[in-house]
Amino acid sequence: MRKTKRVPKSAISAKMNSRVKKRGSSVMARKIVIAGIVISSVMVILSVVVAVFFNDEMIAHRKFEKIAKEYYENYYYPKFIETLSPEVYEQRMEIYSKTGLQPATLRQLLLYQNGKNSAYKKYFEKEHFSCDKNETSARFYPVAPYGTKDYTVEFKYTCQTE
Repeated sequence: MRKTKRVPKSAISAKMNSRVKKRGSSVMARKIVIAGIVISSVMVILSVVVAVFFNDEMIAHRKFEKIAKEYYENYYYPKFIETLSPEVYEQRMEIYSKTGLQPATLRQLLLYQNGKNSAYKKYFEKEHFSCDKNETSARFYPVAPYGTKDYTVEFKYTCQTE
C-alpha cells in the first residue's frame, strides 16, 4: 500500500483561491478593455457626426437647399406657370426638363419678396467660411407630370473655407 501525503485543507483552498484570483483578474481586464473599445468607438462616431452635420459648410448647404426649395415651390413655379398658355405648357416644360429653368442665385434667394430670407445671410458669411452670392446658384429641372413638387435641382456652390 502506498502512502500518500496528506495536504492540509488550508493549503488546498489557498491554491484554489490564487487560481480564482488570477482568472478573475483576467476577466476584469477583458471587461475594462471592452469598455475602453466601446467608449472609444462612441467618441469616434460622435466626432464624425459633429464634423459632418455641424460644420459651417454643411449647415450652409442645407440652408441653401431649404430656401431654394421654398423659392421654387412657393414663388417661382406659380409665377412661371402664369406665363404659359395651356396649349404650349407641355411642350415648354418638356424642353425645360432637359435644359433647366433660369438659375436662381444665392443673392436672389436671400432678397426676393423684400428680403424674406435675409436672416439666412449669416449662414453664408462666417469668419472662416463664405459663399459668393452671385455665383452660388440652383438650377431647377421640371419633371413630368410638371407639378409644383415635380422637379430636380442642380446646386452650384462657390464657397471658400479659410
